[in-house]
Amino acid sequence: MKREKDAIETLAYIVLGIVAAYMLNFGLGLLLGTKLPVVAVVSDSMTHDALTQVRHYQFLQENLKYAKEQIDSWPIKNGFLRGDALLVRGVPEKDLKVGDVIVYEITGQNTPIVHRIVKMENGQLTTKGDHNPTYDPWKPKKIHGKAILVIPFLGWPKLLLTQFLGVILR
Repeated sequence: MKREKDAIETLAYIVLGIVAAYMLNFGLGLLLGTKLPVVAVVSDSMTHDALTQVRHYQFLQENLKYAKEQIDSWPIKNGFLRGDALLVRGVPEKDLKVGDVIVYEITGQNTPIVHRIVKMENGQLTTKGDHNPTYDPWKPKKIHGKAILVIPFLGWPKLLLTQFLGVILR
C-alpha cells in the first residue's frame, strides 16, 4: 500500500513538473513573442575554440571583408556550446541585422537551427555557424527570433532525454 501511494505521488510530481514546464514555456513565448522562447543547443556549430580563428574570423575577413573588430562587436561574440540553452525573442525580419544569432527552420526540417546572420542582401539572409567552415547551403524558411541570452548547461536535460528516446525507439 505504501509503495503504491509513493508511486502515485511520484507520478503526480512528474506530471505536475511537465505541466509547469509547458506553462512556463508558453508564458515565456507570449512575453517574448515567439513559439520557441527557449532552445537547447544540439550541435557544436557555434562553438568557439582554436579552429574558430580560421573557420569564423578568417573566412569572414577573406570572403566578406569584415574586420576582426567588427565581428567582435556582434551579439554573443563568444558563441556557445552544445548543451547550452538560448533565450529567444521574436523580432520582425526587418529588425534583424548582420551579426545577430537567429533561430530558424529550413524547408523539409522541423528542427530549429541556430546560426549567425553573416550577410543580408536584397531581402535574403545568409547564415553561418561560427564553427562551420563556410556559409549555410540553405536559406531560412521560418525565423522564430534572435538569441538574446545564453544559459550554460540548461539544454543538457533535453539533449540527454532526446538521445535516450532515440536509443529506445530504434
